[in-house]
Order: sequence, then C-alpha cells, then structure tokens
Amino acid sequence: MLEDEDSDRIEKICPVCKKEASKRCSRCAMVYYCCVEHQQQDWKVHKTTCQPFKIFSNEQYGRFLVATRDIKAGEIVLKESPLVHGPAQITGPVCVGCLQGLEEKKYLDCERCGWPVCKRSCQDSPSHQAECKFTIARGSKISIQHFYVPHPTYQCLMPVRCLLLAESDPARWETLLKLESHEEERRGSEQWRNDREGVAKLIPRFFKCENKWDEDEILRVVGIIQVNGHEVPMTEPSSVAIYNMASMLEHSCRPNLAKSFTNRGEVVMWAPNPIRRGDRLSICYTDVLWTTGNRLEHLQQTKMFRCECERCSDPTEYETYFSAVRCSGFQKDSKCKGYLLPVDNAQWTGEWQCLRCSKEVSGATVCQILERARMDLEAMEKHREDHCNRYIKHYSKWLTANHQYMVDVKISLSQVIGGKNPEAIKKIPYEKLMNKIKICQDLIALFEKICPAEARAFGATRFELHAALAELGRRSTEANNPAAAAVQLEDSLHNANECIRMLLHEPSMLMESKICAQARINANTLKALLGIKE
Repeated sequence: MLEDEDSDRIEKICPVCKKEASKRCSRCAMVYYCCVEHQQQDWKVHKTTCQPFKIFSNEQYGRFLVATRDIKAGEIVLKESPLVHGPAQITGPVCVGCLQGLEEKKYLDCERCGWPVCKRSCQDSPSHQAECKFTIARGSKISIQHFYVPHPTYQCLMPVRCLLLAESDPARWETLLKLESHEEERRGSEQWRNDREGVAKLIPRFFKCENKWDEDEILRVVGIIQVNGHEVPMTEPSSVAIYNMASMLEHSCRPNLAKSFTNRGEVVMWAPNPIRRGDRLSICYTDVLWTTGNRLEHLQQTKMFRCECERCSDPTEYETYFSAVRCSGFQKDSKCKGYLLPVDNAQWTGEWQCLRCSKEVSGATVCQILERARMDLEAMEKHREDHCNRYIKHYSKWLTANHQYMVDVKISLSQVIGGKNPEAIKKIPYEKLMNKIKICQDLIALFEKICPAEARAFGATRFELHAALAELGRRSTEANNPAAAAVQLEDSLHNANECIRMLLHEPSMLMESKICAQARINANTLKALLGIKE
C-alpha cells in the first residue's frame, strides 16, 4: 500500500527504476516508489527493514526510535526474535533446552555434557549446542547436585551463551557488542564488584578456560545482559532474552508501547493508543506500577541512569499522588487532608513536606511506615477478601487511595470479589457488586493517567468490570428495569471489547490470553442479548 507524501528529507527515488517517485511505503514511510508494481517487486528486499520508525542517535540518549508516520491504536510496531535467550542470573536449575524450571530428582542429564534437561529432545535444542560443546571441552560433565536459589553455576550460563556467539555466529556477536553495557558507569559499583568476584572469576575456573576470555570481556557481556535483557514470562521461572532493535527503545515511566511475546519467544512491541508521527517510541525498563522512589532506585541500580521522564519530574504523578502519603497519619490528632511528598524530588529518602500545611516529616519516618506497609503486603493472603479489606482500612491512615501498595491490594480485591467461579458473582450482595465496579472504575481512571500503555493491567481490570456490569445488567433485567439493563449491558460489552483489545497480543500459554478468550465468548453473548449483529 502506498500513500502520498507532502514533504520529507528522505530521498524520493524509486529503488527499482531509479527515477523520481512521489509515493511512499505506508508502513514505514521511509522508501519511495513510482508505482505499486515496483513496490511489489522490491518487497523481498524492503520487508526486512520495513518498520514504522527510524533509528536516531545523539550523545545524551544514544540510539532511539522515532515514529516515521502516525501509528494506529492496536498496531504492532516491532516483532523480533532474540539475539540470545537463556536463564536469569538469579535462578534455580532450569532445563537448558526449554528453560522451564526443574524439580529435584525429576530431570535428565544431557548425555553429552551433563547439563540438566526436562526431556531428551531438549538436549538437542539449538540454543544449547555451543555451550554443550564448550562444556565437553572442560574434560568432565557438569553435575547439578543442589536445587536451591540462586544456583551459582546458572549465573554463568547466559554470559557464556553470549560469549560463545563470537565463534558460533559472528554476525550476531557483532550485533550484540553494539548494545550498551554502561561499562564505565558500572565499574566500581556494588553490582560490578559482585559480578567481578562471581561470574567473571567463576567462568574461567569452572569451565577451565583461563586464557579464553579476560575479565573485562566477561564483565562487558554481563553489563550488556543487565542493561538490555528482557524478562520473558513464557517460562517458570521467567527467562531472559536480548533483542537488537527492541534494545534501542528508550525508557519512559509513562511509555507509549506495550510489550508482549509470542509462543516462540519473539518480542512484540505494539501501540495500545495512537502515536503521532515524530514521537519517540518508548517502553518502561522498570515497573510502571511502582512509586517514583522505587522506580528511580531500580533504574539507577540496574540500568545505571537517573530517570528524568515527564512522570518522574512531576512528584504528584499527574495529580494521582501515586507515591504520596497522608499528612494526617504523621501528625497526632491532625485533621490536615494534605499529602506529603519529598521536598527535593531527587531525594526520596530525604525530608517530606505536606503540600497543604507545609509540615515537614523526616524521610526516615516515612520510610519506616512504607517498609512496614510493604512487608504486610507481602505477608498477607491476597486471595482473601477480608485480608484485602483489612489492609486497606488499616493503611488508609497513612497511604493515599492511589498509593502503589493500596492499588496492589485493590487489583487483588477487584478479582477476589465474586471471582471464585462464573456463578459466584451471582450470589454476592448488591453492595459488594457495586464496590467491585467502583474499584475497577477507579483503577482504570488511574491507569489512564499514569500508564495508558500498561495493557495487562488494563485488560485484566476491564474484564473484571465487564463481568460486574454484566451481572448488574442481569439483576436489572430480573427487576424489570430494561432501560437500566440495556445501559449496563452495553457498558459491559464495551469493557469486554477493551479487554480483548488490550490482551489480543498475549501468548496462548499465559493467563491473560485465557482471559481474552473468555472475553470474546462473553462479548458474543452480550451482542446476542443486545440484538447487535456483526
């Protein structure tokens, strides 16, 4: 498909006939053709580079991607196979073929090298071949005796897979070396010292290859893994993959792309919302549903930079107060309804000040409450409605309604209320049903402000809201109120469709894909009830 172009700096020469052209490829907007026939002739060559973005670079951001045309909501922007895929650095023993977790005494040894596998076919996995030969060369098979976490030998496996690319696939190795490692920034840090004393010394000793790689080579590869590795939730425990083009996506705590995966381990970057031509494409390197302090600390420790995105620069986080605490909780007998935030947005462990009464509270005092709230959150049984309600009631004294920990519990609560089985929601009292609806609506309103591209959270919450509204519509029908029922069922259908849209790209092995499939079934049922024809 071709489209007209008004002005651009790209050379407007058809690659087939070498004549001046006025139509550009509508998918990437980077190549011009004089006619559709010539575009079709050139497709075998062009399809490998046809993407709706262009690579830019500067000293501040390095390489980054910019949209070369308007990108529609739901459009896949990038789909890419990994350069290298392996186990996480902190993991117990996993199958070296499929990377699924192993149980002690329920696994096999690779017949050639001894690395554990879950079945015989996994020992012939392409990803295992280079390390298999490398392990054989050490003169003795590997023997995994302990199944604790983390297993020290496994922290070497992903770096070794990367290093061995230099021999097994030089082109891929050269591509890998172009990725950022932040060698100088990492040097001297606690993580760097741990990697030096751990991986960098263990690989030569364990594999008996003291002269194959020097310490700096190993540490550079470890840095590339830590900076560019993507957690892949297709295995249990999650594995790690490095992608070339996806590594050029810049970070934002309010990104415009969502990330998913295919069953084959390809990464899929897609746009939940429209993206304008000229916008920089971004993903989040940390968790968008963490507070600013937690996000900044995690990014500094793992990616070696301080985030200065729009969201991090606004301590109120678009007036959601997602990271704030309540002033009244830190003052005895205070009725102040203001919120506390750090005096210095760059120092989340420093002094905090109320935005209303200007009262200051030490960072240590705030951190003490937040740490207690975090520990209680980890200890509680989130599948129990009474535990969720008790947590919210207790910590509402200190935490804002939109605080990370409160939101975490509300997400659980939205799923627990009437969520045991499809019939359970029909039996809950009206008040609980309306509470479920309000929780879901509040969560969606929050997500729209702070993380509009967080597809999984959106999709799961839309499904819960759809289910609650469908039940409300059913009750309105039984109460002989068809007007109210129609509105509620239409709203339910809208949320079911939004759930489908947000979870459409989730791989079949994940729960989100099953939720999407159920939403499709429910949407068809609602269309029949509402008399909507396809």
